[in-house]
Amino acid sequence: MPGALSGESFPDGGGFTATPQAEPLTRSAALRAMSGHVSMAHQILAPLVLDGWFVLHQFFRLDPDSLAESGAPDATELAAEADAFAGILTMWDNLGDRGWSGLYRIVGGGTDYMIVHFRDSLRALGEAERDLARTPFLRHFEPTGDYVSVVELGLYGLTDTLLREAAAAGIAPGSEEWQAVVEKHLAEEREKRHVQARLRPTQPEEMPYVCFYPMDKRRNVGQNWYMLPLTERASLMVEHGNTGRRYAGRISQIISGSVGMDDWEWAVTLFACDPLDLKALVTEMRYDEVSAIYAEFGSFWIGYRVLAERIARELVG
Repeated sequence: MPGALSGESFPDGGGFTATPQAEPLTRSAALRAMSGHVSMAHQILAPLVLDGWFVLHQFFRLDPDSLAESGAPDATELAAEADAFAGILTMWDNLGDRGWSGLYRIVGGGTDYMIVHFRDSLRALGEAERDLARTPFLRHFEPTGDYVSVVELGLYGLTDTLLREAAAAGIAPGSEEWQAVVEKHLAEEREKRHVQARLRPTQPEEMPYVCFYPMDKRRNVGQNWYMLPLTERASLMVEHGNTGRRYAGRISQIISGSVGMDDWEWAVTLFACDPLDLKALVTEMRYDEVSAIYAEFGSFWIGYRVLAERIARELVG
């Protein structure tokens, strides 16, 4: 199914490295000890990625005083504002290849609602943010936060394979020959139907519950993700993905990269049929080596999707 959990779609990393540092005795440490043949290129190269839709998560808290101040004389005007607010979100519910937007009621977390926008360009994302801000009804909501990212598909396995083939053929990473090989394979990957579905994801109708959180990869002494050989990172991500695949059909996930775009390195958006599956998945993944040793997590938000017109009616009364 579109957005189904898979081995190469979980948060990826990559970067430059210096000298190896001491680390805990783990399966990955043993793997590295047996991988002396791995070239330096495998250590310093970030994995190849494919980027999809741009994403904006917006968080709002209802301002009850603002609604109370509207009073009976303004009830008609308030209802009209609510209808206009619902109308724009309903219109954005399905924009085809240009993206979509969804409204969610958040439980706890210091906020009341989350609006998520997917768009085909950063400019279009900014226009959605601006158009929503101009909606008169939004004055009854107080912004509590936002997050900007872009849907990202990390290609650890493909990168590892191409590096090994390049080494065998005497092709240096970064050379014109290497770039030609990379561009060819990325173009082939992007054309695959299941890849397109993951780069332009939708929310399965049978999965109304949502969980959102940002995350980083650690750079601590002995826990520096960015100093691991790419082969090792690829192996750890496969293990991580295997955990996720056990929840296929119950959870759909979207990984979006935010390096250089927001305060964390990735954002994770999960949809589920049952909110307890969200808890179970995140718990189980904490025991994967890639999370237990190398992951840092931000705040978590959980809730469920709601129809914009229903929220408007509830607020107007």
